[in-house]
This record gives sequence, C-alpha cells and structure tokens, in this order.
Amino acid sequence: MIAASIVVAEDEFIPPEPEPGFYKALQKCGQKIGLECGESVVKAVLKDQDISTKCCVQLVHKMGRSCHEDLLWYLISQPKIGANATHVFIKGPQVYNSCVSKVGLEI
Repeated sequence: MIAASIVVAEDEFIPPEPEPGFYKALQKCGQKIGLECGESVVKAVLKDQDISTKCCVQLVHKMGRSCHEDLLWYLISQPKIGANATHVFIKGPQVYNSCVSKVGLEI
C-alpha cells in the first residue's frame, strides 16, 4: 500500500480498517498522487516542510480533498503519529488550502 509505505516501516503493525474498503480506497488515493508527492505531502503535514507546486498540482487536481482527508485519518491511526493528532488536523487542511491557493481549483 503506497500510503502505508509512506508512513510506516514494513515491520510495523497496520491497524484494522475503520470501515470496510478504507485501505483499498487509500491505496487508490496514493496511486493518484504517486510516491514522491505522497511523501512530500506527509512531510508537509508532519514536519512543516514546503511542498512543491508540482506536488500541489498532484494533490489538488489528481488526489483531491477527500483522499487527502482520508490520508490524515490514516496518519493519526499510527501509534508514532497519533500523539500529534491535533497538529495533523490543523496542518493537514492548511497544506491542502495552501496548495489550492498555489495552483487554483476549478470546481
């Protein structure tokens, strides 16, 4: 799973799905954005790193808000990240909205 490989090492436990099909949907989301930009989004959320315009385009126009929000839920389900849930829920939407401002969004 692309999203899982971004966040956890292979030997770490992946928690049960919050609802049936969640991980399959998350995998499809990861495929839309690709590994490089997926990692960039995660680093932007967790480590306050900048995200490139290229990855913003992938995030906004390929992955979308719904997939981004699902990724945020997945992130906080990870034991090493869950303690920073407040940060993830604040920074996650900021990253997405920043990308929308950077690349625009046609609705």
